[in-house]
Amino acid sequence: MDKKIINFEQVSKIYSGSISAIENISFSIDRGELVFLAGHSGAGKSTILKLIAGIETASSGNVIVNGFDLSTTKLNHRTFIRQHIGFIFQDHKILYDRNVFDNVRISLDIMEYPEHIIKERVLSALQSVGLEDKIKSTPESLSGGEQQRLCIARAVVHQPKILLADEPTANLDRDNALKILELFKTFHQAGVTIIISAHDESILNDYGRRIISLSHGQLKG
Repeated sequence: MDKKIINFEQVSKIYSGSISAIENISFSIDRGELVFLAGHSGAGKSTILKLIAGIETASSGNVIVNGFDLSTTKLNHRTFIRQHIGFIFQDHKILYDRNVFDNVRISLDIMEYPEHIIKERVLSALQSVGLEDKIKSTPESLSGGEQQRLCIARAVVHQPKILLADEPTANLDRDNALKILELFKTFHQAGVTIIISAHDESILNDYGRRIISLSHGQLKG
């Protein structure tokens, strides 16, 4: 098995209107590694995460995830790859018309898991983020930190091999931000490959993990 689970080979992404998000980016990430993507707003962090998840397609270069080159992989294979990836979006994408339990179960419903497995997995995911007592709560009743924990539970409920988090600490005070990062460490210790984006490098430096720094769509240093 290849030690590298993610490879970017001279990857560029240009959006409509000739807007260049990233340019000639190359890096690799090992299986089980925890890596931070750092850089200012608009540096290209979100684009890189979406390319890894197969949400976006590279304009040039190769994005290889778990042995699959996403630039040449057919749509049905991309769907299969996504089943092994958890994504925590910057804008949360919480469904406010559903309670906490029903928010977390969504991906398992899509994958057509049986009901007893769904209940078991959702309860385990909520316990892992400390929300087991909020199962029937509405998202509106949760604090900002609890809403972020809900998003994490939803991303890990299908037990992904890769966990991507887009600015998960951006709207939190430092205390809650540090608690969220500690949560990611527990998933990393379980063997999950984790990539976390953040614009505030000061909160990352204490973790002793690799930081991939971006500026205006290019790697720094």
